[in-house]
Amino acid sequence: MNKDRLINEPEDKEVSMKGLSSYVSNEKTRVALFSLLASVSITIMNIAAWLLTNSLAVLAETMHTFLDILVTTITLVAVNVGSKPPDREHPFGHGKAESIGGLFGSLFIIIAGILIGYESAERIIMRIPFSPDIVAIIVMTIAIIIDFNRSRALRKMAIKWNSRALEADSYHFMSDIAISASVVVLMVVGLMTERFDIGFFDRWGTLFDTMVAFGIVIYFSIIGIRLMRTSIDELMDRTSEDLVRRIMNAASSVPGVISVKDVKARRVGSMTHVEVTIGVSDHLSVSEAHGIADNVEIAVRREIGRSMVMVHVEPELREKIEKILAGIRDPLIVNIHDLNIINSRDIGIIVSMHVIVKSNTKLSDISRVIGNIEDSIRQVVPNARVWVHLEPYNRDINIAEIRRIADAVSSRYGGYVSDVYVINIEGMSIMWILVYLPPDMSITKAHDVATEIENEIAKVYSMPHHITVSVLPETKAL
Repeated sequence: MNKDRLINEPEDKEVSMKGLSSYVSNEKTRVALFSLLASVSITIMNIAAWLLTNSLAVLAETMHTFLDILVTTITLVAVNVGSKPPDREHPFGHGKAESIGGLFGSLFIIIAGILIGYESAERIIMRIPFSPDIVAIIVMTIAIIIDFNRSRALRKMAIKWNSRALEADSYHFMSDIAISASVVVLMVVGLMTERFDIGFFDRWGTLFDTMVAFGIVIYFSIIGIRLMRTSIDELMDRTSEDLVRRIMNAASSVPGVISVKDVKARRVGSMTHVEVTIGVSDHLSVSEAHGIADNVEIAVRREIGRSMVMVHVEPELREKIEKILAGIRDPLIVNIHDLNIINSRDIGIIVSMHVIVKSNTKLSDISRVIGNIEDSIRQVVPNARVWVHLEPYNRDINIAEIRRIADAVSSRYGGYVSDVYVINIEGMSIMWILVYLPPDMSITKAHDVATEIENEIAKVYSMPHHITVSVLPETKAL
């Protein structure tokens, strides 16, 4: 037993030292740890001041600083957990731990306000007096100085790391300064009035004390509700309109970005997760579009701070032209496909496409169809050249004829057709043909046979189609 204890003690100390080291080495947790130590010191001083004065306002401030220990401890743990990098179980990181810590902290603040409010009501009814003391004034003045310095340190770290938890703590301790200052003023007023009117503070001091305490309660409630709302908003991934606007402005400022849309943003602790869709020119290469997306990520991070930015790139011009073509209502047009947008340095933008028209359409009607398409496209690209390849639409596809064409080709190479399937989707014929060929045929020759079958079918059926010819070895010969 003793031997095991001797062996384990150094390990326990080492783990403890590592845990403390992790808090001190991290800049965010280090400032939260120092804030916790400050809360403990101020609480001890406030307890001494309360024992000297029996002031309800001082008691309220003592309870406040005691709760500061709990709140700061929660903040310390939350910031430490939130600083951990993403892992397998938490691919988006641990940042929401800070929001959870803020939620618990706000609950403690509201509970403290309720307790102090109850004590205030009881004190004013019972008319329990208190005595101002110069020692209490000195103690609380020291507390104000400590609160000012740690609030400034927390605010600095909150800005640097974009931490909501540290920012909330910073504002919280700034409010402590105001509350402590009001209590000190109350004490000073009490000492001064006792010099000029002995017994005045005994008569009215309790009322003044209670009024200050109620003011603290009201402020507790406001701060607690505000922190709770902020924490819940972050846990519910509420999007800030101002944040979205800043992201859109940052992304729009990047050269090459035509449009910005579908912006999604949420805060996870000190990290902001952003998803944004940008529209770019259709004529860009993949590397050029990727470069613009990288520049958008840099611009967004520069604007909002630490963030994970995902940029989705869409060809802006193609989308607009596709919407225009989808809106054309011409009874002769069956389908428009194979849309291509080409940027020529010599003649500008070329928009080419294949247009399926009804098979009984006369040439005299073709100019109207093409004119309608050209007018629609030039609403988006005024100087575009529109090239249209017309194809007749033959709704009736003869499967027997397809089989005959495929069989005529495959039989010349010692094969035969097994299955033929044809599916028609909005003017597009999807064909699948299964052909068996001799097992000793090379894969190159088999590919040539399949291509020949596709070409022969295309000569007969000129409408848009997709042909898949699958070849397998003929097993009967084995």
